[in-house]
Amino acid sequence: MSLKKVKQVRADKGFKIWDLIIYAALIVLIVALFIAFVFTRPSSPLTSVTITYGFSEEQRTVFSYNFVTDSFSLLDGAHITVNSEDGQSLTLTFTGEEGEYNTVYIDKTNHSVSVTSANCPALDCVHTAAITNDSSLPIICSTHRMIITSGYVSGTEIQ
Repeated sequence: MSLKKVKQVRADKGFKIWDLIIYAALIVLIVALFIAFVFTRPSSPLTSVTITYGFSEEQRTVFSYNFVTDSFSLLDGAHITVNSEDGQSLTLTFTGEEGEYNTVYIDKTNHSVSVTSANCPALDCVHTAAITNDSSLPIICSTHRMIITSGYVSGTEIQ
């Protein structure tokens, strides 16, 4: 490299004004897309909820509740027990193996589902936010192999 070229490189600033404008525009675009995709998810009212036992190929539905018709299907009495039911709520006990349990609370008035207590060590399912609409995240207790989901997956209703 010639001495003239070295002097020219040293004299140049790190960024030109147009470089900074392009980088700023890219940052604004990325932030705008992040806000658009994360905070503007379509959320429709919760219409149904499903509780499954197991993962992958062994996964099976043990309970489902429909908020529209105010009816439930108890598909596996070995894993779900209905503790109490009134016009405003439904309390269930999900039972795993070896005395494992999760208490599930379905609020019929507010169309929400949450886990109120469990005997797993981490209690992630209890601390997970309630399912309040069809785009809510599922509640998962990996220790007891329980998954609670809304009745919609990828915008189509689960049959």
